[in-house]
Amino acid sequence: MLFKRIAHVCLHVTDLQRSLSYYKKLGFTEVFHFTRQGRDFGRYLQLADQCYLEVFEEPGRGAVVNNGIVHFCLETDDLDGLMAHLDVQDVAYTAPKLGGDHTWQIWLQDPDGNKFEVHAYTDRSMQMHGGTMEADW
Repeated sequence: MLFKRIAHVCLHVTDLQRSLSYYKKLGFTEVFHFTRQGRDFGRYLQLADQCYLEVFEEPGRGAVVNNGIVHFCLETDDLDGLMAHLDVQDVAYTAPKLGGDHTWQIWLQDPDGNKFEVHAYTDRSMQMHGGTMEADW
């Protein structure tokens, strides 16, 4: 294989501190800071081993616009435990749904409107077994 994994996802946010607070509630930790002309404007955040989120403040960027990348997805081994944690942190999420790929999923939305998925594989998940899934959306 030419590539090992997706190294990071990058987001533009309107308020860096607000976004850092949100993602830290989800368990992300800061790895390093970005400055521009001496001003703090970004962070490199780690979620898991070699799994990163890059966040840059762009205060006047306007509404979230989808330019082809629809969302990113985080994986968990314990969806119930994660939802309990999100409840304590007062982080909103959708009801769990078993997708057509036989993987449990919930959806979250950050303070800037970036939507993302969290999923938990099952013993029937197509990501492990392949096949064809008829989309229902």
